[in-house]
Amino acid sequence: MMSRQKASHTLALCALFLILPLNVQAQSIREVCKSVEQVKSLNTPYHFVVIGDSEDGAKTYTRLLQNIVGHKPDFVIHLGDMVSDAREGQWNSFFEMSEVLRVPFFPVVGNHEVGSRPKGEETYRSQFCLPGEKTYYSFRAGECLFIALDSEKGSGMILEDQWSWLEENLYNSAETCKIVMIHRPLFLPIDSLKTGRAMDRFPSHRDNLHRLFAKTGVTMVLAGDDHRYDRRERDHVLYIITGGGGSPLAALKERGGYFHYVWVTVDRTGLEGVVVDQEKQVRIDSR
Repeated sequence: MMSRQKASHTLALCALFLILPLNVQAQSIREVCKSVEQVKSLNTPYHFVVIGDSEDGAKTYTRLLQNIVGHKPDFVIHLGDMVSDAREGQWNSFFEMSEVLRVPFFPVVGNHEVGSRPKGEETYRSQFCLPGEKTYYSFRAGECLFIALDSEKGSGMILEDQWSWLEENLYNSAETCKIVMIHRPLFLPIDSLKTGRAMDRFPSHRDNLHRLFAKTGVTMVLAGDDHRYDRRERDHVLYIITGGGGSPLAALKERGGYFHYVWVTVDRTGLEGVVVDQEKQVRIDSR
């Protein structure tokens, strides 16, 4: 069974990278529908990378991608804000930079994808082949259920249709590991510049969402939006913010303000994660 306690502990420790051969065929990262089918067959141990908030940071994002490719993950999750204002030219640049990945890619919609231009959501959905053509979806990899949420339709709320879908997925899941991916964090560091603009904008709704996660055994919630790294645990749910993909940093280095991605290993005993900065150094979170 997946251990939430181990997930929380090991995200703060150094670990050796196990480099495995890719067991999926290279394809465009736009093909999310194909990626969903491909990762179903993954067996433990497998490895994935989580990165967020790369808009306006092409040089740093490219450098992080080079490091990621060298470690050969089985798939990559991007937690949103891939582009700054959703113009077609920016999307083209993002895909050009990201094509080096050549592994299944799972995007999460952020505010910069849909909130800054008319028909932003329509443009976003046209960039990817998304399951059900929706901005929220789920997939399975081994014994883990992954759920990508859209925090933007309600500008910090999960609206009714998506909420019902979320409840159904969580309550009906037989997986021993459940990982939620969302752009806006539920819980922020005390010095965050995003206070009042993340999921905390609607505190009662945020708390209901957290209670749902805790009640249904969610292991980990991955978020971006705040341009830093942060880790905290509530009611045995591990909350990670990883928004250091290239956008201007929003915290001091000792408070998680450095460019990075998170490397996660899934094995039979649980989850192990490490935070890797752009110099390929593993960061130790002592909080």
